[in-house]
Amino acid sequence: MLTMIELPWTIDTNILVYATETDAPVEKQRIAKQLLKRLTLSPQACLAGQVLGEFMSVVLRKKAMAPAQAFAAVRLLSQAARVLGASQPAYEQAWKLTATHKYQIWDALIVAICAENGVKTLYSEDAGSLKRPLGVHVINPFGELETA
Repeated sequence: MLTMIELPWTIDTNILVYATETDAPVEKQRIAKQLLKRLTLSPQACLAGQVLGEFMSVVLRKKAMAPAQAFAAVRLLSQAARVLGASQPAYEQAWKLTATHKYQIWDALIVAICAENGVKTLYSEDAGSLKRPLGVHVINPFGELETA
């Protein structure tokens, strides 16, 4: 009997925000919560430190969480999944993606961190112009909702 081996994967900031925002569209929130639950249960799941920083910034800017609550959420997420840092080569790859493919710098940095750490799948609403930048398969989990 063959068993599937799960490869390293991750989620982008928008997934975390939809999963925790009370006013997020219902279907996006449902999908985001499913991915977040899967993240907490999967030994292959990881998070870019950039994503955790962006999440904290968004929820504080929107006043969706008090600072102590945002800190607790980020801390809990960092314990649920391996946190990946950004190296100098990852920054250089991100700058190159931004310059050559019109990626937003922070999205490009997340992709570069994934590529550097062997993360093969990134779930993100911000897929950008490339579907496999730096070999990372970017999947929009809300794609079917947007075409319906």
